Amino acid sequence: MIVFWGILLGLPLFSYGFCQTVYPDKTRRWAEKFCLSRLVAIALTLVAWAWTAWECHALGLEVFDRFLKIFPFQLPIMAIICAVLTVKWMRQSLSMRALMAILMLIPAELFRTTRFYLPESGFGVVHFFVVVAYLGAIIGMYGMFYPWRIEKALAWIQARQLLARSLGVMALCGGLTLLSVGFYLH
Repeated sequence: MIVFWGILLGLPLFSYGFCQTVYPDKTRRWAEKFCLSRLVAIALTLVAWAWTAWECHALGLEVFDRFLKIFPFQLPIMAIICAVLTVKWMRQSLSMRALMAILMLIPAELFRTTRFYLPESGFGVVHFFVVVAYLGAIIGMYGMFYPWRIEKALAWIQARQLLARSLGVMALCGGLTLLSVGFYLH
């Protein structure tokens, strides 16, 4: 399962880093299209709300279950309704906001896997997944409320060749490390 997480997290990060390093202008145009794409916004919003419904179901807290599980299929219905309302009412920066929501959801599911790879004492390579998940969650929390600031910061970085390539190299190395650690722990 850790290989799955290595691929799921590492491959997009590695791909983005490679493109940002080698083709910074094309990546900047792609990022602009990503931020404006209605289809991407809808798809990511559906994924984010479906995953949120799953996490609410998996939490198993009686306080939530009392309201969220009154009748069968309530959570999927609520997720669809929330996704439709989000797409309708929050059009501005929705692609980025949905991506940030997914970043916030990753740790809950990832930590169910990483706990089996934790060493008895000390530091293990699995902690790289933990650190990346926490960093993603922090960025996701900020980006959920201020997605336009994430978009502006990314555009500012991509407008400067050296910063854009530096970001690309960092993402490339991070993705390669996640892939390597995932396959190493397997």
